[in-house]
Amino acid sequence: MTRTRTPPELRRFVKLHSDVEAILQRCGMDTYDLILVDLDGAWTRWVFVSEENAEAAAEDLAVPLHHGWDDDRMAKRFNKNDPWNTPLGKRRGL
Repeated sequence: MTRTRTPPELRRFVKLHSDVEAILQRCGMDTYDLILVDLDGAWTRWVFVSEENAEAAAEDLAVPLHHGWDDDRMAKRFNKNDPWNTPLGKRRGL
């Protein structure tokens, strides 16, 4: 197996955000999402070609890894930052 390098965008996110945790989910036939979520609900994601590569990236970033959305705490954290529902947030086009 060829190990993929951890993307610099993910490294930057972990460096600039506090208390980051990762969620790993299948997103296609042979692809896996690694979603990084910080304490305030800010998030980013990266698609990997194998589950092993995504797990290796989470390990390399030294963030706790959750397989799927079984932890309700992570779903609440992910939905905490909703820029569409705040007074100064983004507005949908009409």
